[in-house]
Amino acid sequence: MRALALVAILAAGPAAGQYVSQNHAWEAVCNPSGYALTSRDRVVRFFEGGANSRVTDGRETLYLGKSCDAYHAEFGEGRWCWANGGFRAEFADTIFGFPRQEISCPDGDIDLGLHCSC
Repeated sequence: MRALALVAILAAGPAAGQYVSQNHAWEAVCNPSGYALTSRDRVVRFFEGGANSRVTDGRETLYLGKSCDAYHAEFGEGRWCWANGGFRAEFADTIFGFPRQEISCPDGDIDLGLHCSC
């Protein structure tokens, strides 16, 4: 019985304003300029660079702009788009995919439109 309850919870998916990518939970807020998705927990990343390799450790924010631009402090500038299968942000060195998830403003008062199609 306990296993069935867990399956039901997992099948329900994330709550409104919450998303999942790269095995991390993200919470969204928006303003007339676009969306800001912030990791709910800290994210640890290793960046290979030989003698200049480094590790980052902390909460991250992924910005998705109204003009289809994207920004992440570690990956720089990129683009984002949506399709029927979800949405994604693409950078030179990585992709944040949000499969089977639809982005929207949590409060519903701001209409950003979804013209950033893939």
